[in-house]
Amino acid sequence: MLKKLRHIGVMVEDFDQAIEKFKGFGLACSEIKEDRPMDLRIGFLSIGDTAIEVLHHTKPDKGDNPVSRVVRGQKGAINHLCFEVDDLEASIRDFERSGAKMIEGCPRPGAHGRIAFFYPETTGGVLIELCEL
Repeated sequence: MLKKLRHIGVMVEDFDQAIEKFKGFGLACSEIKEDRPMDLRIGFLSIGDTAIEVLHHTKPDKGDNPVSRVVRGQKGAINHLCFEVDDLEASIRDFERSGAKMIEGCPRPGAHGRIAFFYPETTGGVLIELCEL
């Protein structure tokens, strides 16, 4: 069961410039993390109970990671929606019963908790991430 919208992921070309732009809008960056397996630099800007997750790939795509391939393939400013769940396995089953297909390599550890991504073509064209803290 979906608990709340945890964050909206936004893919950016220039990490530092994007963080500064959001600061100018009144949002403070509360945390910066590195995800080395995904070659990502990640910044979190909280607004209420939700955050904007700024994502920047630090290296070119190697093409060997199915999660990275799908995340990189999402074009446009908004990359994905992340929903917090109490029970990741039960939520995955619910999504799969509704026709969603989980990306290979998931579930896996994420920036916060355990995560699972679903192919956008099976979720109405939106890359969906579930997160269990």
